[in-house]
Amino acid sequence: MDDTVTCLVRGPASRYPRGYIWLIPAWFAILGGAAVLVGTDASSTGQMPLWLGVTEVGGLLIAACILLCVLVTVRHRAFRADSHGIWLGVRTTRSRPKLRQVHLTWSDVAQLRMVPRRYGVLLEITLGPAARISHRPGVGRQVLLWLGALVMPFSFGRGRPALTMARKDPPRYRIKICDRTAPALKLALAAVTPGALSVQVMTKKGALRIPVAAPGKPLSRPPSPVA
Repeated sequence: MDDTVTCLVRGPASRYPRGYIWLIPAWFAILGGAAVLVGTDASSTGQMPLWLGVTEVGGLLIAACILLCVLVTVRHRAFRADSHGIWLGVRTTRSRPKLRQVHLTWSDVAQLRMVPRRYGVLLEITLGPAARISHRPGVGRQVLLWLGALVMPFSFGRGRPALTMARKDPPRYRIKICDRTAPALKLALAAVTPGALSVQVMTKKGALRIPVAAPGKPLSRPPSPVA
């Protein structure tokens, strides 16, 4: 039986699309505005004291803060690695699991880099040139999806999770792993990754901004200034 590395992933990206969490302040702002309007109108006619409307708005604010904190720190088993590759996303019984998960074979992965963080490890998976990539939507499409989710959260909000959509330049995924340290994760991955695959532990997050060359291709460098 093959060894499998399973990790908890922190944050809402393993279940919800990119930007979905920012709908929460928008929804509560709309509810708070409605409470202010109703409370102001009722208080002017003597049907409701003003302090009651202020209390309702305060309660909505507290509820919004609690919900945001829960979603930012929620954990799901959304990272699995074995001798066949990496699975990103939460296991699902839906009829179309490919909309909720992505599978990366080891031939698709060019390099693994990780940085110790206070919650655990930030793991970056850099893809090779032959990998099939699901890129993040552009700004225009992202705004349209956000507006659609604002009106119909249970339809647009069940789209492809942000964790399964690659960043650009170079194509890569970033995963917030919260139940392992960087040395422990590197040791666990060493048991399932091919020997030729580079696994590096960086000391600072800023080191991840340095681009990685694809296998067999040198890094492109800016031309030196001409005197």
